[in-house]
Amino acid sequence: MADTKDYRNSEYCPKLSKVGEEKKALELLIQKESPKTQIIYNKVRNRKEKYNSMFARIYNYKCGYCGCLCGLLPLESFEVDHFINETSFPKTTAGRIEAGKMTNLVWSCITCNRGKTDVTVAGAYINLLNPDLKNITSVFERNHEYYIKITDAYKEDEFINDFYEKLCLGYERRRIDYMLLELKGMYEKEKDSDKKAQLGESLLRLTQKRNRASIYEKKIS
Repeated sequence: MADTKDYRNSEYCPKLSKVGEEKKALELLIQKESPKTQIIYNKVRNRKEKYNSMFARIYNYKCGYCGCLCGLLPLESFEVDHFINETSFPKTTAGRIEAGKMTNLVWSCITCNRGKTDVTVAGAYINLLNPDLKNITSVFERNHEYYIKITDAYKEDEFINDFYEKLCLGYERRRIDYMLLELKGMYEKEKDSDKKAQLGESLLRLTQKRNRASIYEKKIS
């Protein structure tokens, strides 16, 4: 079922649900198969490990922050993010274990992950901006031109604005990523062979445009 109220989803995207339950199940599997593992992050971050793909599947292979899709973008464009950054934890083994817990990990595109490296999420913002929860969809939305914007309720919030800017959520490539989601959904649903071919060509051209565009191309709407 699609969730069009979630700015990360097009009408063709499945709803993100039971993330917490599925992450817990994956954590238990890792502990069962690799009982000596202390830092869960080290298992799910490795693209060569099956756990990386299993973790991505929990997020429908989409970045938890902006919604771009692995498949339209190469696997190398995605990483596992620490929602509460590592610098917020003690620089000890115990601190790294705590930072690397499954509950603190998010499937993320490189741009979002690298952009929020120095952003320390704390206090009320933890529940508000956690991609695993629904609250983040009350902070950001899609406008009629498909750009991500801050909702009216939070447009004056300094921390939200900093988070938005650091993750480049309002930039041109985020718009193209969403349009790619729409086109991919239309392509997969189309039954007419001629129309499907046209959609496929459009999807290819837009993907090429996306890959040529700089993340720093920004439109202020």
